[in-house]
Amino acid sequence: MNLKKLQAKINDFKTFGAITTALATFFYIGTLLPKDGLTQHKILIVESIVFTMLIFALGFFLTSNYFKRKMQKEEQA
Repeated sequence: MNLKKLQAKINDFKTFGAITTALATFFYIGTLLPKDGLTQHKILIVESIVFTMLIFALGFFLTSNYFKRKMQKEEQA
């Protein structure tokens, strides 16, 4: 795989991770704000979604790191 494609993938996965983290933060702040009619069940659902989004963000960042190491190995070869 050429270096330009690897660099593009690295940038894409970092962007996906940042956007997913920002969305998770937005949803989490929504659970902290006091709202009438927000049941404990709904809060649990939103917090589960936040947790899942953070897991996905971690996966995106780890994938970006994998491609970065792969690119460094290709540069050395």
